[in-house]
Amino acid sequence: MNKSALLEELRHETWAHLQPSAIHGIGVFALRNIPKGCTTIFSKNTGGWISLSFAEVEQLPEHSRNFIETYYLYDDEKYFIPDHGCKVMDMASYLNHSSAPNLISVNEGEYFESTRDIQKGEELFIDYGSVVSGVEGYR
Repeated sequence: MNKSALLEELRHETWAHLQPSAIHGIGVFALRNIPKGCTTIFSKNTGGWISLSFAEVEQLPEHSRNFIETYYLYDDEKYFIPDHGCKVMDMASYLNHSSAPNLISVNEGEYFESTRDIQKGEELFIDYGSVVSGVEGYR
């Protein structure tokens, strides 16, 4: 991204930020009204995923294990960690779960789309069960 593209993004496509969530720790919240169908809420091309088995995570130091267990998606066999590692933040990693989400994942998290108009200050949610298997009934 160059300076011009950054300024354009800041003017027209800056939608969300992180803040404490009453649901779970930290959440993603609308900085301004987000229209239904918006697909530019998060950065594009943030990379892929590296799968870590539960056994691999269990062998990590407690602080790293707690970090992964708190902030990353998993299914019935493994965790999904961004291939850029854990030192660069992807706000989408902080989406909390709801059985009545206001976002959907498209192409396995390639991007997210708002399913309805979202008001400034509202928390953004995704249904974890729609992204990975093994978490149906997650509350």
